[in-house]
Amino acid sequence: MTEFAVALEISHATLDGQAGPFRRLATTIARGAPLIDIAFDAAEVSVEWLHPFSWDAGLRGVVAPARSLGDGDLVCLHAGPYGTADAVAHRNGEPMRFPTAGDGHRYLAGDAPAPDEAHQDAAAWVLVECTGHCVVLAWEYSGSLRTEVAVRDGRVRITSQLPADTFFPGADSALWGTAGPVGWLAVVPGGLDAGAAAMRTLVIDEIVSPPDLSGMPGDPEFPCLVANSWGVQENTSTERILAMMDATAAAGAEVFVVDKGWERSVGDWHANDRFPSGLRWLSDQARARGLGFGIWCGFGNADPKSPVASEHPDWLASWRGATPRLSFDNHALCLGHDPARDWILDELRRLVSDFRLTWFLHDFESIARCDRDDHTHDPGAGEHAAEIAWHQILRTLMTEFPQLVLENCWNGVRPLDLAMVRSHHTTITEDHCRTHWNSLAKVGLGRYLPLDWQSAYMGSDELPPRARIAPYVVGGPWVLMDDPETWSDETRETLTKAAQLFKRWRGPLRTATVCRPEVELPEYDAVQATTADGRVLLAICVPAGTDQIRLCGFEGEFQLTDEWTGDVRAVTVDSGGLALPTRPTGDGLLISLARS
Repeated sequence: MTEFAVALEISHATLDGQAGPFRRLATTIARGAPLIDIAFDAAEVSVEWLHPFSWDAGLRGVVAPARSLGDGDLVCLHAGPYGTADAVAHRNGEPMRFPTAGDGHRYLAGDAPAPDEAHQDAAAWVLVECTGHCVVLAWEYSGSLRTEVAVRDGRVRITSQLPADTFFPGADSALWGTAGPVGWLAVVPGGLDAGAAAMRTLVIDEIVSPPDLSGMPGDPEFPCLVANSWGVQENTSTERILAMMDATAAAGAEVFVVDKGWERSVGDWHANDRFPSGLRWLSDQARARGLGFGIWCGFGNADPKSPVASEHPDWLASWRGATPRLSFDNHALCLGHDPARDWILDELRRLVSDFRLTWFLHDFESIARCDRDDHTHDPGAGEHAAEIAWHQILRTLMTEFPQLVLENCWNGVRPLDLAMVRSHHTTITEDHCRTHWNSLAKVGLGRYLPLDWQSAYMGSDELPPRARIAPYVVGGPWVLMDDPETWSDETRETLTKAAQLFKRWRGPLRTATVCRPEVELPEYDAVQATTADGRVLLAICVPAGTDQIRLCGFEGEFQLTDEWTGDVRAVTVDSGGLALPTRPTGDGLLISLARS
């Protein structure tokens, strides 16, 4: 038994540190044993998890489902880079294999788990509510990890383990008996909301590290307003990037990131012929415009025809007899193989130094599955070795280049766990880059993570400017990812105003709580953020054909500010809600409320 408010029986893990209500868990990799087994008395519980973005379930959104479990029920949560495919494979009793054809962003040939199925893909944490308390278990591990919550005969068991499908070291492997992933465990009074709030506080106080922006020109603050060239995809050149820099700097951008298309090929990290002056020259041009400078890089991958793949085919990851073709038809390099890891780290050091980078955006499959017997890792633990190497690379960059901002963009926040959070300064929240999906993601991720740790990518969208732009003022970094050449005068004016509002609010919003406001509309996208001093910022996207909405959930005397215009008025709100006029052609309201 432990000192927790609920009498927990904990096996296989030990408590070796504390942060607020959380106890740090030390684990050991042992044959036939889980990382942790938690048991307590309860006949019924409510379980909550987070669905991270996945192209294997692209139309689901980043949402936090909850499910009641009674006697005989269980839910099995699959975390890690390929969690959606793992959940389906485990459900079907089949080994996970990568598809041989189709979109490389997908790791599943078929449909994702249905909402009512026992096997679900999830971030590497779980909340379990019972008897007025919430048990929170979270992991710092970016490889495949399975957590099962089951109710049997009045007892609840929470078990986490490295799945045997992807972690199967040999009997004489040196891995047995070594330290396993770090976990965090808490029991907090209240329900699921209280558990999510406690975890969010843990992340802010213990896990995230604010970046050092002193190497950037001007006086930017975090989260930054970032411009990214992917709005024109790979149709880039020196001239086009300069034009985009000029347009986005004028709108208020503080950083410019050259996305995919600058490299000779994936794995050949040198500027191609469309950039004859090189990227250091572009970096200097960005600085002259008051912009920090960054690049995109898929450092864990290689084009089959790239020099590294041609000269070192033995460095490629192989899984179950195949060398998978993944994002953009590239292979994965096995970071768990020491020579590949060392080469990658040296390449990244060169890029950061030579290009004078202040922002580094990495993408694609960096933690590969590999069972080759000619690599330096155990053939049954290639993904585990790659996970360790991935964090070693990222944290080495953090140490050697303290003024470099690290952003994860692995196909829309893959993998999602506390180790990944610790190794980065921000991550993409979802990969559609549209207002609807980003609003969902802000609320879903914002339940557990701070708002300044959620890169919001704004691509093109068929919405009026205010409706498209308003939610991006809440949280960040805000990433402009459309083509400035397509901006109308109204878009440019709205964007410039929104950038000013974003910068004014970003400080108070860093630790704000976030939720979806209650609005009397059949369909709407909205984000509500409440600051530590009680101020509320609301962004509400209103569909065309509506000239008024009613905001509910507030009562009392307030000072209401229309953030677009700066108009301020006193309002009294009763249980009937607050009526707000809107533009009938479609609108994006941006209002703040402060109690009088």
